[in-house]
Amino acid sequence: MTVGLALGAVIGIGLAMAFWGLFPPREALQTRLNELHQPTDHSHRTGTRRDRIGHAAARSFGPFGLRGNRVVRDLRAAGQSLEGLAVAKLGMLLLGAGMPVAVWTIAWFSQTWISPVLVVVASILGGGLLFLVPDLSLREKARDRRRELRHQISAYLDLVGLHLSGGAGMERALTDSAAQGTAWGFVEIKRALRQAQMANEPPWTAFEELGQDLGSTELEELAAWLLLAGTFGSRVRSSLHTKARGLRERALNEAETEAQQSTERMSLPVVLMFSGFLGLIGYPAIAAIFSS
Repeated sequence: MTVGLALGAVIGIGLAMAFWGLFPPREALQTRLNELHQPTDHSHRTGTRRDRIGHAAARSFGPFGLRGNRVVRDLRAAGQSLEGLAVAKLGMLLLGAGMPVAVWTIAWFSQTWISPVLVVVASILGGGLLFLVPDLSLREKARDRRRELRHQISAYLDLVGLHLSGGAGMERALTDSAAQGTAWGFVEIKRALRQAQMANEPPWTAFEELGQDLGSTELEELAAWLLLAGTFGSRVRSSLHTKARGLRERALNEAETEAQQSTERMSLPVVLMFSGFLGLIGYPAIAAIFSS
């Protein structure tokens, strides 16, 4: 009876996942419109099998928050595609759900009894937990890339200040400074400024949109700063180096905070090792006391 219920549950879950993959729910119109603003660097590879699987998986996992604003910003900052994340989540899901089944199969061949209900529960929990691992990895990579972007923005502001000191105008200083670097932050800034020029928009609009796409507060602050300078005539030239120095100091403070947190985390294994060492030394005496 128990085996039949377990097998029925597994077959039902498999049929439900197959139906979900073949007939995914319809996406919202706003989600499709947001895709128009995403970069199309990987459009030439949409015909590969991996991309087709990733596209189908992305449509299937959409209701689970795969197309949320935070995930989209993290993907944009990390330089990854939605299809690649969907393939990673699908692989981790199959791995987490398949490991208990593989263990149960090996135990069955070795004539060791394991409850099928336990296997089903372990498959659901394992698949659900490993399904979230790519999200955590993406979040960590996006955080590292934003930290790199902060250093690049600091260098970019120094270059803008130098161009302004040389007599260049604001828009030309912004464009020429972005062309001086080859890092990914400089490339993104140069692309945003070029699109703003083609659309006949002010440069602070490009920085604001880029900051929202990448989830960078520094770019949004820079956009507000340039808007203030263009509207009220603020002395941007004299304060660019101050802004860059402030970004470097913020990055240095964050690095010191992370170093202190790492030191605190390393103290826990040392305490556990010392406690185990004390327990190993004192075990004979404690055993002798309780045996007497």
